[in-house]
Amino acid sequence: MIQFNNVFYKYPEEDNFVFSNLNIEIPEGITSLVGQNGTGKTTFLLLSAGLLIPEQGDVLILTANTKQIKTAQDRQQIVSFIYQNMEFESEDSINSLLKIVYANGFHTNKTDSFIKELIDVFELSSFLNRRTQEISKGELQRVIIAFSLLFGSKLLIMDEPIFALEDYQKKKTMNYLRDYSIKNKISIVYSAHELDITKQYSDNVCFFHKNKIPEIGKTDTIFIESKLEDVFNIPFPMLKQKEYLYRESLVQTNLY
Repeated sequence: MIQFNNVFYKYPEEDNFVFSNLNIEIPEGITSLVGQNGTGKTTFLLLSAGLLIPEQGDVLILTANTKQIKTAQDRQQIVSFIYQNMEFESEDSINSLLKIVYANGFHTNKTDSFIKELIDVFELSSFLNRRTQEISKGELQRVIIAFSLLFGSKLLIMDEPIFALEDYQKKKTMNYLRDYSIKNKISIVYSAHELDITKQYSDNVCFFHKNKIPEIGKTDTIFIESKLEDVFNIPFPMLKQKEYLYRESLVQTNLY
């Protein structure tokens, strides 16, 4: 689904490469990226979506070389990207935006029932007549996930897509995304700090280490205590506490 061939990438303002001669393949299905901050997860996602282009080497998404994708529309037909902490303002209501996105997306058979389904699943009905700048962080996050599904791309890439949701909404969202992925034969790649979400909803896990190349495998074989301790460099019992502290830091910075 996604293939990195001898990829080198560094940001213009940085001296060190984020990735040097990276070779890795992401298979079909749902893949979660797991690792500490600063290990390259977001850069990997941006390269995978064709939003960054490698200095050397090639990134193939569904066999298309990102260097050869000519227009934003061509790229969006292949892949839809959700940024972490995404915000935007619009004069249109959320209800209107849902219809606009769906009308301009890439689904072949469009029905009003799909919009209604997403409104129900993501609990959007109470603020459909409001604008994006008038709703909470968690509400906006659910709207953006709905947009990405209405768009109808063949691949969905998400950077921390559910961090601002309530716990029951996270599970409801991931359950729906998993079912949608299977039904529509699309693949999903996402990053998340919550290990339980990764374990329950991901077919594959890609571990991002400090000073080591990323490592990918099936969730049921690679998602084990020893691997997690190596990735996060702390004993396994402390990982839950670290997740809790991360969530608390988001609360304190008003991201929830």
